[in-house]
Amino acid sequence: MSNCYLLKLDLCQVQQSASENSFIGGVPKLPDGAEIPRCKFCGAEECFFFQVAFPNGAVWGGLSLAVFACTSCADETRLIPQMLPGPLSDADVPVGFLESYQTNFRFIIFQTALATLCTKYREKVKFKPFQTRSTDDPDINETKIGGSPNWLQVDEGPRLCGGAGPMLFLLQLLEGFRFEITEHAPRQIELGLDGSPQTSPLNYYQLFNGNRIFLFGTEGLAQPLVYVITQVD
Repeated sequence: MSNCYLLKLDLCQVQQSASENSFIGGVPKLPDGAEIPRCKFCGAEECFFFQVAFPNGAVWGGLSLAVFACTSCADETRLIPQMLPGPLSDADVPVGFLESYQTNFRFIIFQTALATLCTKYREKVKFKPFQTRSTDDPDINETKIGGSPNWLQVDEGPRLCGGAGPMLFLLQLLEGFRFEITEHAPRQIELGLDGSPQTSPLNYYQLFNGNRIFLFGTEGLAQPLVYVITQVD
């Protein structure tokens, strides 16, 4: 079990600067040359939702993870990330699966120290920084880095990646998280009651249908990879 750090939004700060490394919205901080990902379904530029810099002492200390997802299309088979076939608990996740399942979303992993503000990206989600604070309670049921996952259903945590290195718990984002959008951002495309895509009336985006999100990461691979599980109560 890794050290545990709470991620709390600072609702007072609304202006982004180059000093923040963990935040939702605004513009991402990425290494030079990194491209904003595009949806493999519709080709649109994906929306930047949030990124987290892992503290020293946490799994992936010194690395950052930026999360993008498409808000321009909706498909009933991809409202949440594709799941592995068969039992999920203690699964051995194939490397090829982690490299190919990111169709309408993308995880970008990089050295925190190498990142700069990506000013070519147009902000869609309003900027709010995360305040990172260590806690002695690894089981605390909050948005957090490390500690123990707080499953809403059965434990679906993987064990290995590619039969070799372990999969380690990175972070969780609680269900119902609202990513408030800017005045000029397009509304999210969602599925209507008849199953057809339609424009959401809401002034916020939801990531992976608003479910609770659990992220696991590889250890020992030259290029770190992320496995995501979502659950709803």
